[in-house]
Amino acid sequence: MARSAPPRFELEQHPFFWLTQVIGSRDRRLTQELRTFGLRVPEWRVLASLCARRRCSMSELADLATIDRTTLTRTVDRMEQAGWVARLGDASDLRVTRLAPTASGERLFQRVWPAVETLNRIAVEGLPTGAIDRLRSTLARMKTNLDHEPAAQERAA
Repeated sequence: MARSAPPRFELEQHPFFWLTQVIGSRDRRLTQELRTFGLRVPEWRVLASLCARRRCSMSELADLATIDRTTLTRTVDRMEQAGWVARLGDASDLRVTRLAPTASGERLFQRVWPAVETLNRIAVEGLPTGAIDRLRSTLARMKTNLDHEPAAQERAA
């Protein structure tokens, strides 16, 4: 019986290769920008998420900031010590701790955001009209597909 050749894999044709390349390049540039503010990339993700959503549980924040729980706990501890975030009780569920930006954290966000926004503009420079909206929609669909992956496995079975 003849063995079939393994499928050909071309790295540069793989969309996740390009996603990680873009994120890696942006994070390297972002690291340089944030250094002047005394922030690290994970701290920026936490701060941006909290300033956008106001109050989040650790689970919500882990999803929004795409940071694993162990790293997130250490990151939040550092940010709380710096006075940028506060831990608050949840009135409806005493087992849940909510995180929120402090006034100091919000001021820091306002100082940092222009540098991040400039970097974001550089990243999308030269893209055709509508490309960012299509990219956002495409990435949202991809995330939905992956978040509902067990259903996809059932269809394949």
